[in-house]
Amino acid sequence: MVICHCLAVNDRAITELVADKVATVDDVVELCGAGSRCGGCRESIEWILSVAQQSTVGVVAVPSPA
Repeated sequence: MVICHCLAVNDRAITELVADKVATVDDVVELCGAGSRCGGCRESIEWILSVAQQSTVGVVAVPSPA
């Protein structure tokens, strides 16, 4: 699913960054640019990072935000 429409960055690209130890939205902005233009996707990026980080430590992923 496309998360950053400005730069066409999808959720898989952001999740892959977590495997490379990316921990913050600012890290994502620096590495792939998502969240750097209009900022409308920053909350979604933050959510993806938190779910992906939890799943890397064996915690079950939480349902998507309402």
